[in-house]
Amino acid sequence: MIDSHCHLNDLQYKDDLKFVVNNFLSYGIEKAICVGWDYEFSLKAKEIANTYPCVYYSIGVHPDDCANYNEKEIEELIKSSILDKNSKLVAIGEIGLDYFHNEQNKDEQKRVFISQIELAKKYNLPIIIHCRDAYGDTLDILKQCSSYLTKVVFHCYSGSLEYAKVLIKMGIKISFTGTVTYKNAVNIQNVAKNIPLDSMFFETDSPYLTPVPNRGKRNEPKNVADIIKFVADLRGISADELIAISDKNAKEFFKLD
Repeated sequence: MIDSHCHLNDLQYKDDLKFVVNNFLSYGIEKAICVGWDYEFSLKAKEIANTYPCVYYSIGVHPDDCANYNEKEIEELIKSSILDKNSKLVAIGEIGLDYFHNEQNKDEQKRVFISQIELAKKYNLPIIIHCRDAYGDTLDILKQCSSYLTKVVFHCYSGSLEYAKVLIKMGIKISFTGTVTYKNAVNIQNVAKNIPLDSMFFETDSPYLTPVPNRGKRNEPKNVADIIKFVADLRGISADELIAISDKNAKEFFKLD
C-alpha cells in the first residue's frame, strides 16, 4: 500500500516520527509521500525522505502561504533536490487555490499557482493540487496551462462527480482521504464509486482527516488501509484488488521505485 499524500513534516510528529514510520511499515504501508506546503516544510520533507528509505517528498507552497512565496528560493530547492544522488523528489505540491480561508488575495493565489505549474513543467515533475471552494478558477488555470501541463492529481478530492469526469478527461487523477469514510460524505462516496479505478489514488493527509473507525484521533499513514477498504466495499471488489490497482497508479504517476 502507498500513502500518496501525508505530512510527516507536521509538528504533531516531532516527538515520535520514528515510531510513526515503523508503525505504518508494520501495517503493510510500503511507501509514503511527505508533502511540502511552504519553503521550510518542503525542506523538512526532504530531510525526512533522506532519513527513511520508504518516504518520498514534494516541494511546494500552499495557497494559504502564497504571501511568502519566493519563486527563486523554491526553484533553487527543486534544482538542488534533483541534483541529489538518488533524488527522492517526486512532485511539486501541494499547490493550488483556496478561497475557503481567504477570498481577498485571489489574484496572488493564481499568480503563485501558475508560477509553480511552470516550475513543474520546467523540471518535468507532476503537480499535487489543493483546491477548496475554487473549482472554477482552478479548472480555468489548468485549461490555460494545458499545452504544457505535467501529470496532475487533485488531492483530498471533495468536488462533484461531474467535475471529476471533466478532470479525468484531461488525464487528471483523483485522490481520496479519510473524508470518504464519513457518514455525511455522500457526494465524495459517489465519486469514489463511479470514477475509473485507474484514475484514483489514496492518501491520509495525516495528521489530519482521520478515517472511520479512528476519527477523532491523530491520523497516521497506517490508516490509508482503512480508506482503501472502505472504497473497495463501495465498489464491491476486494481490498487486495484495489490495493494492487491504486499502488500501480501511484507508482507510475510519481515514478516510485
